[in-house]
Formats: sequence, C-alpha cells, structure tokens
Amino acid sequence: MARSFPPDVVVLDSDSLIHARVGRGRRAMQILQAKSYVLRDDVFAPGVVTPQLQNEAVFAEVLRRMKLETGKWDKVSILLPDSWFRMNIIELQALPERAHEAAEVIRWSLRRTMPIDPAALRMSYEVLSRTPPRILAVTAVEATIAAIERLFEAAGIEVILIEPAGLNIWNAVTAGEAATTRDRIFFYIREHDFTTALFRGAMPLFIRSRNLNGERTLQQEIKLSATYLRDTLQTTSVEKCYVAGNGINGEVTSAIAGEFSAPVVKVALRDVAEQTSGGDAAAYEAELTAATGVFTG
Repeated sequence: MARSFPPDVVVLDSDSLIHARVGRGRRAMQILQAKSYVLRDDVFAPGVVTPQLQNEAVFAEVLRRMKLETGKWDKVSILLPDSWFRMNIIELQALPERAHEAAEVIRWSLRRTMPIDPAALRMSYEVLSRTPPRILAVTAVEATIAAIERLFEAAGIEVILIEPAGLNIWNAVTAGEAATTRDRIFFYIREHDFTTALFRGAMPLFIRSRNLNGERTLQQEIKLSATYLRDTLQTTSVEKCYVAGNGINGEVTSAIAGEFSAPVVKVALRDVAEQTSGGDAAAYEAELTAATGVFTG
C-alpha cells in the first residue's frame, strides 16, 4: 500500500533545491507544480559522508522565497542526493526484537565500514529478512540533517520524511512493474556521482553510491560495477536494467546493456506521471521522478 504523505516534496542538492507539488491522477501521479531555486556555492561545504550546512542565513532566505512563491503549505518530504548517505546491507548473527537494542547492534556493525563514528549519524533501517537477519541501514550526518530540519521548521514547514532520491526513483519505477523473482539492475547517474543497485525480485542485494572524481570515465565505472556484481553476487542472468538521470545518452545505455547482456530502460518522468506542469521541468526530470516515488514506495 502506498504511503500517505503531504503533497509537497523538496529535492535538495548542494547547488539548488526543487519544490514539487504532487497529486494523484486517474492512472498515475501528477506533477501539479515544479520550480527550481539556485543555492549559492557557499551554502554547503564538503564533509565526511554528508556536506555541512555552513551558510544558514542564505539557505533560510531561499526557503522564505520558495514558500512565498509556491502557495500555502506547511509539511514537506525532503529528498537528498544518494551520495549524502551511506546505504549498507548488513548481515547479522542476531537482531534484538526491541527497536532501540536493534539500533545499537546495527550501529556497532557499521563501525567496520564507516569513515566516522556511527554515533554522529542519523540512521534509519529496514529489516529485509529475520532468518538470517539482513538489514538495509541508511545513514547521514546528524548535524547536517538536524540543521536542515531546523531551518525548514523556522520557515513554518514541518519535515515529515528525509530519504535518498535514488531509492525513491526506484519506488516510482517499480510501482508500475509486474512482480518478478529475477535480477534487476538500477543506475542513477548524476554529474558528480552515481548509484548502482541490484535487486533480486523485490529484495535489495547491493546498493552503493560513488563519486565521479575524473580518475575513471563513467563507462569504466559501469564496467567495474558490473564486474563486482558478477564476481561477488553471481549476477549472470539479469532481467532488465534501469538507468535514471538527466541527459543520459546512448553511450551510457549501450555500455550498461553490453556489460549485463540485458535490455536497458531509460527512466522517464512520463512513465510515472500522467501530467507535468511548471517551468523547466524537463531539466530536472530525474528529481521529479523521485518526488513521485515518495507516494508509491
């Protein structure tokens, strides 16, 4: 069953934020309103895992203008870049039934892979299976998440949800797909980072976001990801690959198709939304697709 959330979604990045108002149509979601706002390059500073919000006054002014120009609303779901999070699939020997005890066990297990103390992270998790215990843990730096929430709340907007954008694109894509038990590959490609995920049926087996630092081309990164999935998770029979991102070209889809020997679907907003309106929506198609995924996950 689809989750119930307010119609307003903000997709935030270090250089911009996009406000979308989403509604339910007769057959699919609708983008009723969409507008992008530029952020100065001194609003966020690089950080470990998650960027630091360093210029709160400028960010608050953008929020004030956004709310003034987009009508009356007081609740929001916020989607952040996948690269602002660490997404880990963890196998445990045992998982306590009590939520706070389970959270402590998961945080302790993250110490082996995280570049900072897990105590400094905001964490949510989903139990993928109990026997054996497998967990999807999603973490981001608490100081940044709390600062974003505080400034939205100061603008009169209650934050209901904060999640990675890529996972919500996947929600939007699979909402209209038939159930399957086979492997599916998902790529979400942006200018400076990309996400790779493997799903076996509905179960995530691998999710990772990596920075594109110029040392390797995107095609080389795709090849490395494919090699890892084949060697580590025996991904040899892929039903379909999906690629999301703005400005994805034929070279990218051809590289993915060649590595996985599977058809490639380029994720398009028109496939998940029956109506779009507002400004230059085509320029941030992937972000609006993610906004619809909030309601279909």
